[in-house]
Amino acid sequence: MKRSIVQCFALVLLLGAVALPASAQTKAKSDSRVAAVLSDLGLKYKVNDSGNFVVTYNQGKGRSQEVFIMSSTETYNDIEIREIWSIAGSFDTAPTADVLIDLMNESAGNKIGDWALEKQDDGTYLLFYTIKAPVEISNAAFQMMLEFAADVADSREQALFSTDDN
Repeated sequence: MKRSIVQCFALVLLLGAVALPASAQTKAKSDSRVAAVLSDLGLKYKVNDSGNFVVTYNQGKGRSQEVFIMSSTETYNDIEIREIWSIAGSFDTAPTADVLIDLMNESAGNKIGDWALEKQDDGTYLLFYTIKAPVEISNAAFQMMLEFAADVADSREQALFSTDDN
């Protein structure tokens, strides 16, 4: 009898979770360590529905650039890694070989980060600059990486897309 009461209670809890609105079920938790670093640096930020942090940098001349800091991390051996990224723009079709080679050459020359291209569900291709950094770095190094991602992505956004959407 005890077991069936426990099973019924578990079923009620499960059904209650299923009945919650989708936004309540998918609202991801943000990493408080990122919030602490951004606050220590005096950077204004927002947290999106995925639980990731968004910092907007003023790039001058009326331009701005968003940089995303992932709350989730991955581990390689004993190193915890966090991804920082910034969108340059979106291609309607796959970029040309010349554009891809140019991006690869820039990636090879930069000491941190790389260009990444991701095909979206609508068939467009999202171009973004990504830095995968150890979580355990100094606040100054973290800030430098955020600024670097913003600068590199904004430069390409301007050159390739002639916009200031990101």
